[in-house]
Amino acid sequence: MDLYYRKYTGTLKAADYIDWATGQLHMNTLEIKKLASMKEDRQLNGFEVEKMFEEAMASIRSDAPSKYHCFEHHFKRLHAQLLLPNENALIILKEIYDFTVTHELFEEQMKWQEVSDAADDFQYGDNFYGYTKEKIHEMILGNARKLWHGRISDIAFDEFVGQKIIVVDPEANLIIQLEKGAIVIECPWRIRSIEGIAIGETDVRYNSSEWRTVKELLVGKTIQDVQMFENCSFLIIQFDDLFLDLFHASTFYDGWTLTGEGGTYIFSMHGGSIA
Repeated sequence: MDLYYRKYTGTLKAADYIDWATGQLHMNTLEIKKLASMKEDRQLNGFEVEKMFEEAMASIRSDAPSKYHCFEHHFKRLHAQLLLPNENALIILKEIYDFTVTHELFEEQMKWQEVSDAADDFQYGDNFYGYTKEKIHEMILGNARKLWHGRISDIAFDEFVGQKIIVVDPEANLIIQLEKGAIVIECPWRIRSIEGIAIGETDVRYNSSEWRTVKELLVGKTIQDVQMFENCSFLIIQFDDLFLDLFHASTFYDGWTLTGEGGTYIFSMHGGSIA
């Protein structure tokens, strides 16, 4: 991702391709070995090295990530640096804000606007509010954590909204059959109302008769909304006045799957990534 980000922003150097290949030698392909061997060449031909890189990518059957995903990845890495106290927080904040302006990410810009204005006032303005460096760092840290944990995925779940639950099948995993799809759950879950938890995975694990309660709660309900918190793989499905929370809790096994008409297939992979 980093290499392609530099490629898309015009900051990539021929040596960057070779550094990439050196880090990929475990793939053990001839094309990668040839590219990595160019490290000793002090007069690199940019076009030749780029062609060798393309051949190396083809040898491992890897496609180039989109410009959007590279920019998203870069922005996420900048953001992640502010989740802990950081002496360079003001520099990183400026880089984040400039990035949102340069690439016209208006929504993201607005999320950082207030703390960016405060930092500018502290550094370059009359500092009317008497900000200190410690206070600005505290504001940056708080904003970064709030945005990180509350970030909603841009995956569209529209086709599931409005569908009713037809059957709840607990035979193997918890399977919720919809009118035109299904939800397969292999991870921790709970069903809650606005008043608290109604029932959860642990309840039925130790008392199988509680599956009846799950069926009574869900069958006939209609999906009103689906939200996924991106950075913690936390999925919330609202069924009328109830909420089903799914939390991926494994580095080795898949967590949940949503299937729909026309081949729709969304699932949380091992480690929590979404595919």
